[in-house]
Amino acid sequence: MTDKSVKVKFSGSDEYSIEIGPGMLNKIADRVRDVSKKPLAFVVTDKKVAPLYLNNVVKRLEAARIKTETEIIAAGEKHKNLNTYLKVVSRFAQTSGAADTVVVALGGGVVGDIAGFAAATYRRGTPVIQCPTTLLACVDSSVGGKTGVDLPFGKNLVGAFHQPRAVLVDTDTLSTLPPREFRTGTAEVIKYGFIMDEPFVKFMEKNIEEFNAGDETLLSRAIECCCRLKAKVVGKDERDTKDIRAILNFGHTFAHALEAVCGYKDYNHGEAVAVGMACASDLSARIGMISQEDAARVERLISAAELPVTIKNAQPRHLLDCMFRDKKCRGGKLRLVLLESIGRAVVADDVDEKDILSVIRSRIARS
Repeated sequence: MTDKSVKVKFSGSDEYSIEIGPGMLNKIADRVRDVSKKPLAFVVTDKKVAPLYLNNVVKRLEAARIKTETEIIAAGEKHKNLNTYLKVVSRFAQTSGAADTVVVALGGGVVGDIAGFAAATYRRGTPVIQCPTTLLACVDSSVGGKTGVDLPFGKNLVGAFHQPRAVLVDTDTLSTLPPREFRTGTAEVIKYGFIMDEPFVKFMEKNIEEFNAGDETLLSRAIECCCRLKAKVVGKDERDTKDIRAILNFGHTFAHALEAVCGYKDYNHGEAVAVGMACASDLSARIGMISQEDAARVERLISAAELPVTIKNAQPRHLLDCMFRDKKCRGGKLRLVLLESIGRAVVADDVDEKDILSVIRSRIARS
């Protein structure tokens, strides 16, 4: 399989590369050296990933005579909090001294968010290299520089923008994902087609069974496509200030509320996004932006990806109230990412609450 590379470019000369292919973790020492000639590599990972990949990464770094420290955090979204962040950043302070620290985030989205936020804030900014090991992190959280932690009141309420110096997507790591963890990434993969690229939707519709089975060629192609689409968006709106980047949140206003209402237990992030995309497409059809057939097409692909499309264990009004905690809210009004067509998303800020509640009730009724 041929390795692939995607450039993320910003205004001016700032840019970094996303390298995609098998065995990419073997390049970690080279990428750390690209950042600093005399670095201290600080690898942050979690208890699930460490037994699989940490030894290889440390061995590669130490073979290149790069001093290396590690921090292994608890796995799971419930540990993406200020306590874990303080543990990580305190270890930075205890071990790095005056060295040129380079943070290596080795893991899924939680590890990437926490390690990235620690890097963003330690000494007002420390370089970070993202090494995602889940499909979701490969196509979403490792690219674009969003970092942060959750509060009891909602997801990602404390954070910072901090672009990585490099992203190494080692597709070999995806072979060890549990099926449910793989599917949660598929939700973000098909999202890119819904919001930006109708031909990619057709590609996924045609190949979804082989994709679900982990076909390496399809995986690599899909990851490259998603990274190119995200790079195009974040390059134009690095800090999410122009409503360009907002389309990446298709389904996420519903999803974040659903996760919170269910106590982060009934749905993982990708499953919640899948339900959220079904709700958002229903809403788009209800207010006349797309046809009912287009909404049904969205649901069919989500279901074919073996992801949920119904809401369980949530009350409509409670879910709607949680949606108002979304960062896109302005002047007490919800701003939702909806579809104008398959492959084109827009931000809508004039949606009637009654229509939103109707869609939520419909999705509960189907469960």
